[in-house]
Amino acid sequence: MNRETDARAMAQKSGMPFVDISDTQPDRRCVDLLKGVFARNYSSIPVRFLNGGVLVAMGGPINKKVVDALSFHMGMKVYPALAEEKDILRVIDRQYPGREKKARSDKGIKEDMSENSHTISIISNKGGVGKTHVSINMARLIAGQDKRVLLIDADLGNADISNKLAMFPENTLYDFLESNIALHDVIMPTVLGFDLIGGSSGEFKLANINYVQRSKFIRNFNKISRGYDATIFDLSAGIGSTVMDFALASDEIVVVTTPQDIIAGYACIKASFQRFKTIEQKLMDKVDDYEPRKTYVPWVIMNQVTDLKQGVFLYNRICQTIDERVNNLEPLFSVRPAYLGGVLYDRTAFRKAEMNRKPITCVYPKSKPAQCLGFISENIMTPPEDREYRQQIKTGFNRFGMVFGLRS
Repeated sequence: MNRETDARAMAQKSGMPFVDISDTQPDRRCVDLLKGVFARNYSSIPVRFLNGGVLVAMGGPINKKVVDALSFHMGMKVYPALAEEKDILRVIDRQYPGREKKARSDKGIKEDMSENSHTISIISNKGGVGKTHVSINMARLIAGQDKRVLLIDADLGNADISNKLAMFPENTLYDFLESNIALHDVIMPTVLGFDLIGGSSGEFKLANINYVQRSKFIRNFNKISRGYDATIFDLSAGIGSTVMDFALASDEIVVVTTPQDIIAGYACIKASFQRFKTIEQKLMDKVDDYEPRKTYVPWVIMNQVTDLKQGVFLYNRICQTIDERVNNLEPLFSVRPAYLGGVLYDRTAFRKAEMNRKPITCVYPKSKPAQCLGFISENIMTPPEDREYRQQIKTGFNRFGMVFGLRS
């Protein structure tokens, strides 16, 4: 028997349906529910919607753990079907053409969809380190780069972004999770150039989200985020597993800390690494031939520094501590923090911005903190391998020198 006949026989013997994926065009809307890395790891490709779920073609014997993992990543019930593995891999290569830009000719993708949708999670171990200030200003400054930006206040129960900007959407993320309101109906355009999904005020916490709510959010967010160049999550302060799971689902994690809270910053990096390691180990146990990501790279912002050298010095201290207390004890995985930049502190400017309910980059666009935030916002939208940690503040003397060609 040839391999296709083997697959058909295996399907018949196990009572599973068989899909000739070489002669089937997958529904692009279904394909977009599953990231390419997971499609390749599981040798699976979504085919079409079926009875409120998705029919997924899979190679080899059906593994319930893999089905459950696919259901989690897609946020929908999975109906498995056997298919020839080599045909699945060919379809995966066509549907996920590398990690670079998606093909514009792909059916089902709207013309206004971003080719490089980028998700960023901003986290911290404790409140008061400026996480929300960073999120708001980053969203505004990236939008100023002619990018489409969505800012999500994922601190369910605090609504910190709404409080700081005096923007209170009629519907919030909590309303979406608790009712039949569509996610796109929760999005509110702002005068600052970015769109906002607001949080709520009350006792509801991110940790209270159940599996159904999380799946609902993932399923809908996968569709919404493709319309933006950057989506920024301002997550709840703390290192709970649910917060870490949301953060690790993003393309990049940014840890905000301060000189006064450097121990908490280290703890946040360590906790997110432990969760990263746990997830990778589970995938290794459940998925045959899974190649784990062995290095975890969070990006660090040192907020409220007295000078930029202090930020680099403290970042290096964190890296040294991680090497001594974490990496030296790990046989397989490692954590390698990278530095995104520092933010100089100006108490008067920040207080004035808060009183005006506006980002500091609006109230004092030429201030030192605003320049720092501008550098960070450009840095985060630069490919990681090209990012820079050397910052320069333009003072009046710098500008004077530039006029005469003395400084670049």
